[in-house]
Amino acid sequence: MHFITLYHPSQVTLFSAKMAATASKPSFPSYQSLQFASSSSKQIFTFTKFPNYPSSSSHTLRITSSLPNSNTNPKLPPPNASAAATTSPSVLGDNFVSRFAPNEPRKGADILVEALERQGVTDVFAYPGGASMEIHQALTRSSAIRNVLPRHEQGGVFAAEGYARSSGLPGVCIATSGPGATNLVSGLADALLDSVPLVAITGQVPRRMIGTDAFQETPIVEVTRSITKHAYLVLDVDDIPRIVNEAFFLATSGRPGPVLIDVPKDIQQQLAVPNWDQPIMLNAYMSRLPKAPNDSSLEQIVRLLLESKKPVLYVGGGSLNSSEELRRFVELTGVPVASTLMGLGSYPVGGENSLQMLGMHGTVYANYAVDKSDLLLAFGVRFDDRVTGKLEAFASRAKIVHIDIDSAEIGKNKLPHVSVCGDLKLALRGINRILESRGVNDKLDFRAWREELNEQKLKFPLSFKTFGEDLIPPQYAIQLLDELTNGDAIISTGVGQHQMWAAQFYKYKRPRQWLTSGGLGAMGFGLPAAIGAAVANPGAVVVDIDGDGSFIMNVQELATIRVENLPIKILLLNNQHLGMVVQWEDRFYKSNRAHTYLGDPSKENEIFPNMLHFADACGIPAARVTKKQDLREAIQKMLDTPGPYLLDVIVPHQEHVLPMIPANGSFQDVITEGDGRTKY
Repeated sequence: MHFITLYHPSQVTLFSAKMAATASKPSFPSYQSLQFASSSSKQIFTFTKFPNYPSSSSHTLRITSSLPNSNTNPKLPPPNASAAATTSPSVLGDNFVSRFAPNEPRKGADILVEALERQGVTDVFAYPGGASMEIHQALTRSSAIRNVLPRHEQGGVFAAEGYARSSGLPGVCIATSGPGATNLVSGLADALLDSVPLVAITGQVPRRMIGTDAFQETPIVEVTRSITKHAYLVLDVDDIPRIVNEAFFLATSGRPGPVLIDVPKDIQQQLAVPNWDQPIMLNAYMSRLPKAPNDSSLEQIVRLLLESKKPVLYVGGGSLNSSEELRRFVELTGVPVASTLMGLGSYPVGGENSLQMLGMHGTVYANYAVDKSDLLLAFGVRFDDRVTGKLEAFASRAKIVHIDIDSAEIGKNKLPHVSVCGDLKLALRGINRILESRGVNDKLDFRAWREELNEQKLKFPLSFKTFGEDLIPPQYAIQLLDELTNGDAIISTGVGQHQMWAAQFYKYKRPRQWLTSGGLGAMGFGLPAAIGAAVANPGAVVVDIDGDGSFIMNVQELATIRVENLPIKILLLNNQHLGMVVQWEDRFYKSNRAHTYLGDPSKENEIFPNMLHFADACGIPAARVTKKQDLREAIQKMLDTPGPYLLDVIVPHQEHVLPMIPANGSFQDVITEGDGRTKY
């Protein structure tokens, strides 16, 4: 057995290339736990597998990452304790019934599909091709897995992301070799940057043809090495059960992320009897998972809080699985909460202590709070440049506490005074326990600080100007949507101005309600992500708030929505421009238009392209609204219409997303006035 270890910041990627005989082996009984064998110590680590979950809006997922303290024969604890694996209240175990007899040989593709079934997978997003045909044939033989057929592989991987982001469960996408595999690249990079659990499976040319520049051959493991948490090339059919188990464990443990499995076609066709009890081999990765937070560090955080006069919470995507604990912490302390783009919903946006979003397009009062604070509680964040701006000016008066599951993020951009590398859920539970045991309510009085921030809220509220009586402000459209859905819809977006307005003006109540491409900023994300969310949450109201530039990048997924009859509503804010780039042109390039107009220059008075025709071609009801007084009725009709619906809302391109802190700026540089009608 040969192993090549590939290092990526904070993660260890193991490329396992095992060349061995493929003689059939006797089958072992199904099992409830997966074993990890340590070759050096012969210890066995046990972790629980995924349950056989149905597609449901009530999905819950517990992602933890702490290993027990014991050094002899350690075993990962049950779901209610610290664990390195993703756990759930129930497991497949002996309840799984294979469609094959125990010792019956079956194709590698059937082994792969059954391995997915044993992980509890019920939905995949797979587009077929020559090198993945065997997998698709095997999927037709599965009664447990539904394939939602995208119309482009990028649509498939973004849909898998939407599934994972909205449910907390790992999304699964499948593509063929060559261009099919490379079409997954943007989605894999997006999932890595935003910490989304994803398993991507690709077909590959037969083993004997690898490296010969065969038809539709790309070395996808090498292509995706730096944008996945882990990448496998399967070279032995007998490795499939272990590799799939490892892939799901890696995707969901520690800091979640994407894992790729590349399966040559001859492996898919080869007959074998699988051994489902193979131990996983992830020694290096397991040794790097953080331990449970120690009480001394948590006590130190509580001491800093007791000494503070102006504390503020800065919470990000790493807090989505700790929403209950975060709310309890705020209830106990009264500390105001500012959220990153990725963290929206971890604490209710409309809550009394909410400052909404901070950063480049965050509220004035959120950025004011960070600038004036004496204690910054950075929970599940990475001090991204779109949040911090000029690093040395960010929270320059504050002591910084940083809790994150990824050790590579601690001190990477901003050096903390106190740091905890571990599971935020466990850390918050420990902090809350200390606060409750000490009865600190009467010792924490931040009323003067909250009053100061409330003054800023009154002075600088989120607002927008009108463009005449008839024209529709895009922010108003989102406000109406929030009102008419009671803030309960699952919202996906593309990337650009509409994305920022959706972050500012929709009042998210809970985690996993807000789906957007944050770190990568991938246009075309919104529509396919809504597909994944609708599949994972049947019965939920799912709305894609999109811009015309982003929407058209994956417009072909309207066909998937229609065929699957997914009740997705599309609120299209159509300004005929690449709005965010236009805003920067207005502010920093004297309004010189450099290929940012998306309409037909010869017919500037017409809407081009006609988005209603795209919808009509796919049999989806659609309407256009151009006047503000007609908007409420139009949105209500969209929501009331059964099945999918597209509402084309024509908005002025001169509008700007405000507030705005220019790139590498500080709070003192914040812009609160102006739009495209002003010369700069």
